[in-house]
Amino acid sequence: MQIRLAIVGLFCFFLMSSCTKNEDVSLIRLDRQLFPGKLADSVRALLNRNQAVSQLYFNANGAGNDTALVRDLTNRVNNPALNEFNNQIQAEFGDMADLKNQLAEAFTTIKKNFPDFKAPKIATLVTGFLGPDLVVTDSLIVIGIDYFAGPNAKYRPPGQEFPQYILRRYQKEYIVPAIIFAISDKYNAANRADQTMLADMVYYGKGYVFTKTMLPDVADSLVIGYSDKQLTQTFNAQDVVWAHFIDNQLLYQTSPAIKQRYLNERPFTAEIGQACPGAIGRWVGWRIVGRYHDEHSSVGISELMHNADARMIFEQSGYKGQKE
Repeated sequence: MQIRLAIVGLFCFFLMSSCTKNEDVSLIRLDRQLFPGKLADSVRALLNRNQAVSQLYFNANGAGNDTALVRDLTNRVNNPALNEFNNQIQAEFGDMADLKNQLAEAFTTIKKNFPDFKAPKIATLVTGFLGPDLVVTDSLIVIGIDYFAGPNAKYRPPGQEFPQYILRRYQKEYIVPAIIFAISDKYNAANRADQTMLADMVYYGKGYVFTKTMLPDVADSLVIGYSDKQLTQTFNAQDVVWAHFIDNQLLYQTSPAIKQRYLNERPFTAEIGQACPGAIGRWVGWRIVGRYHDEHSSVGISELMHNADARMIFEQSGYKGQKE
């Protein structure tokens, strides 16, 4: 939160409150730097100036010396159709002030709860899907914003790995929640010896609670990737979902094949019904951890994330499929 009025700033000062400046977000718009340079030398120079990005996103050491990569990118920035696509992307994203502000607020809250946190640099690229959608490390995040151009873009992410139920999440509103969930992994303690379904469910649940804590105004649908309709239907039918988990003794199941049915991305969970979304175990884990956190108000987000005892969190949550 930026304090613009002097009187508000003085009020915060005299109350000795926690009114603090948001974390700075370093955003490097490589998407805007790449396309104007139509020559191979310009592309090569850009890669050499941003070697950390080049290595992370293209998985190429000394990317400026990778003649195949330089040639491919040069061809792409000279492609008229891809330039039209890039123009659409620039219109969709603009100056990215909203993304920067959202990240700044989230990073500030993370820093408040986890003092060792250092805000990573952010870089954005448009390459025509040459690299991945999103790469997150402690020090650097690279966003392929061509993936998130939305349903009206000239091109959409290609390939069978992007079915419609996943493709609809490739919009700019999903970027920041995805980044914050990825960051949660660093603080999400887990007992590696516990290979139960419950342990995995609680891991996801803690990640979602972390994300909502850092982004309290973001819709649940953007955090987990369900549609509003799916969220409503699943919430209303959670007694049925829970009964399925209990009747089939799934919580302490350790079979990878069985766990995948309930934790992996799928168009729906066939074992429960076509109206039940895929990855339903993640959603149930969110309900468990969310209820535990609500019932134990003295447990801060840092203490919650450092708790690796999934069974204790479940038992003390009191969750049994109820809607409260």
